[in-house]
Amino acid sequence: MAFSNAARNQKLKILFALGSPNPFPGAGWTRIGFFAKNLSNNGHKIEVLGTYSYNLFHKRGIKKICNINIFNLILNIGFMHPIFFIFNTLSSLMCTSFFLVSRKPDLTIVSIPTGDVGLGVLMSCKITRTKCIVDYRDEWEDQTIHMVNSKLGKYFYCNVKRFLSCVYAHHLVTTVTPTFVDSLKCRGLVDVRLVPNGADVTVFKQYNKKIIRRKLGLNDNDFIVVYNGLIGGYYKFDTILTAIKKLSQTKNVKLLMIGDGPDVPLVLTLSKNLGLHENVLYLGIKHDKKEIAEILSAGDVGFIPGLYTKGQLPVKLFEYSACGLPVVANVSSDSLLTKLIKEYEVGVTAPPMDEEKLAEAINYIYENKSFREAAGKRARLLIEEKFDRNKIAVEFLNLVREFA
Repeated sequence: MAFSNAARNQKLKILFALGSPNPFPGAGWTRIGFFAKNLSNNGHKIEVLGTYSYNLFHKRGIKKICNINIFNLILNIGFMHPIFFIFNTLSSLMCTSFFLVSRKPDLTIVSIPTGDVGLGVLMSCKITRTKCIVDYRDEWEDQTIHMVNSKLGKYFYCNVKRFLSCVYAHHLVTTVTPTFVDSLKCRGLVDVRLVPNGADVTVFKQYNKKIIRRKLGLNDNDFIVVYNGLIGGYYKFDTILTAIKKLSQTKNVKLLMIGDGPDVPLVLTLSKNLGLHENVLYLGIKHDKKEIAEILSAGDVGFIPGLYTKGQLPVKLFEYSACGLPVVANVSSDSLLTKLIKEYEVGVTAPPMDEEKLAEAINYIYENKSFREAAGKRARLLIEEKFDRNKIAVEFLNLVREFA
């Protein structure tokens, strides 16, 4: 789309609202943080409004990263009970309304999930007449409905989904996969744009594997399955640990994990109980993208534990692929991820919660060096051609200019 010189030179004050204590090691911040940095580098004034919780009270406050102001000021309790959803929504509404009145952004970009924080921000934008874009990253409503055990809870969140469909319909909505585009249009939304996730190919690339392995204390003959991301929630590690237990009887297979999540202690305890204390290596939380890319480069295959919706394409897929790694995924055969992996031949899949099939999939990559290397090259090329986050950021910037 062509823009006048005035439109191109217009400098905007843009607020990103993201329902988490920012920055954090997850897909939401990876996406929003990159867009925020790109917009800031183009001369726009960028601020990020985030949350804190009772168990992450130390995350509360104001910080600055480069030229980006980050305000973690919204109290979010985080539980799924309807009462807490209402509390979190009101907390977001009050805090955001005050913030919008005092900071006066030209545009607010709301990252969804989570719905309670997002709903509060959207209501605040309506009250203060602030222009708003909804960036819809996950079908969180369906996952919440699935996870809630009570009939009352399911009924409540079904109605929340209906209500939010009406709210979203009054805004420009961006989303990350074609499946989500179709799903949102089926919910009655009209103006839905595809802005996919991806990886920064200038940072996520193949570094010298031998040098990185020496730095990490790994042997050249170790077969390393790497994982980066949330440890817990819908990502379950029982299957991969059991599969590695089976393979470790005859092969030197190790799982190298970085990230954070509620299940870190459980995963480490289970690995010890399975006698895998030397096969499971946890390096903690890493925020520096280059360091993450270097660690991924030490691996032989990237692991995706599963998905909670069939339309997802997790960020870890793009980051593994950009580093020249084939992927192995615990995912259903009719998912978008399976379709992409098979179409572009960038890895193998196994059914969810099936340790036998997962062990077979990992063993296939282990035994077939030619496939492993060719799949890694295809994966890197796929990211360069279709999912380079730098190119995506330019498209996003044009969209912001068009809307603002």
